[in-house]
Amino acid sequence: MNSYLAHFAIYTFAMIGFIVIVLFVYKKTMYSQSDNLNKNFLKVENSLKLSPTKTVYVIKAGTERFLVAGDSANTTMLAKLDENNINIPDISESEKSIEKYTLKDVLQKINRG
Repeated sequence: MNSYLAHFAIYTFAMIGFIVIVLFVYKKTMYSQSDNLNKNFLKVENSLKLSPTKTVYVIKAGTERFLVAGDSANTTMLAKLDENNINIPDISESEKSIEKYTLKDVLQKINRG
């Protein structure tokens, strides 16, 4: 009787371990494929706070850029930015003040035309 319980316990733990390993491998393969496809697809390139609740963002989606305004109530796409109408240069972290002026220039150009 004792050997029957011991064999039952060993086989039960072996099956539970096998199921856990299969689930772990499945999770790693399925999520790593989807992560590689969508990695860095959306990125906030620049932002400017207009007021405590309103902010304007330059968002890069793949190879396209969009100017988006957001506040506590809603989010609005203002314009699609491309190389023909507006070019926003890449600016390092040490030049944050220049970054804000660049976004203000973008807003002024959109308001003018």
